[in-house]
Amino acid sequence: ETMVNFLALLGWSLDDKTEILSRQELIANFSLERVSRTGAIFNRDKLDWMNGVYLRNLSPADFTQRALPFLESGLPAQVKRPLSNDYIRQIMPLVQERARTLAEVAELAQFFFVDELDYAPDLLIVKDMNPQSAVKALEVSQQKLGQLEAFDAESLEALLRPLAVELGLKTGQLFGTLRVAVTGRTAAPPLFQTMA
Repeated sequence: ETMVNFLALLGWSLDDKTEILSRQELIANFSLERVSRTGAIFNRDKLDWMNGVYLRNLSPADFTQRALPFLESGLPAQVKRPLSNDYIRQIMPLVQERARTLAEVAELAQFFFVDELDYAPDLLIVKDMNPQSAVKALEVSQQKLGQLEAFDAESLEALLRPLAVELGLKTGQLFGTLRVAVTGRTAAPPLFQTMA
């Protein structure tokens, strides 16, 4: 679906702003007058962006069904098989928010399946932080999280937003440090939902 949309826009356009079109919309709106005479430029970043839009527009069940073969083949061998269908259905909507291609699914979801994360410790030190502030942020967060009664996304956000202010950090700094600690990645599915 994405590729048909992308290829159609390499030499044709509906207008100056519409980029996502269904096959039916392409067929209904196509005209030779809108075909460009200039050479087409293949932009991989635009294709990946467009594919991400299509993936996010899928139902969670459809996304999960399409992603499952990539997840099965892309996860490390030490991940226990068979994968739990209930667990996969629970986490795939989070991965769906960030995936630009199905090939990225295993990498984006890997931290949900492994016992230990392997990442460079300096990733915990986000912009304008120092090692001491990162360590303090992690220690205080761990202490506060241990006292949390309801461990859901709303409760986590209600706890962690004010904590950033209390620590003298911007929310992006605290959340960036926690994101790496939880996922091993600087870009990952939504933090509060991931932690819940």
